[in-house]
Amino acid sequence: MLYWIFDLDYTLYQLPTNIQFDYVLLNKDPQLKYLLSMLPCYKIIYTNGTYGHGITCSQIMGIKENFDKIIGRDNLGSLKPSLKSFQKFKKMTNIQENDKCVFFEDNIDNLITAKSLGWITVYIGNKKPLSTEIDFWFPNINLALNFFVNKIHNKYNKCFKF
Repeated sequence: MLYWIFDLDYTLYQLPTNIQFDYVLLNKDPQLKYLLSMLPCYKIIYTNGTYGHGITCSQIMGIKENFDKIIGRDNLGSLKPSLKSFQKFKKMTNIQENDKCVFFEDNIDNLITAKSLGWITVYIGNKKPLSTEIDFWFPNINLALNFFVNKIHNKYNKCFKF
């Protein structure tokens, strides 16, 4: 099975990190909604925010229906990058050892833990990371998703292989 796993804060919504967060700053992004809809299999939000925060943000952004599940810190009892958080996440989502997971995240430490589990790591950030645990880097989520959607639909005719 293939799982597309997304951090929420500063990965799916890309607000400047130097400003105070407010829900009124979130906007709908039709391109993001479309690109998410083009990904096959399961899509999950995995956030250090609360479950309610994940629901609220995804509803405001108009992308909630693109996700099969939203899991927040209050569902897990621990935060990323804790291995315990990732293990509980895997259990809650029924991810098995032979499943493929593609993880989109703006925090290098979280990606390092994901890589230790064999996940494919996608860093979303302004500067290219130096970490060898990062498989892909994009300055924003839309560019990342466009890359993967094109790879799936053009090269492999909807059969994604890594």
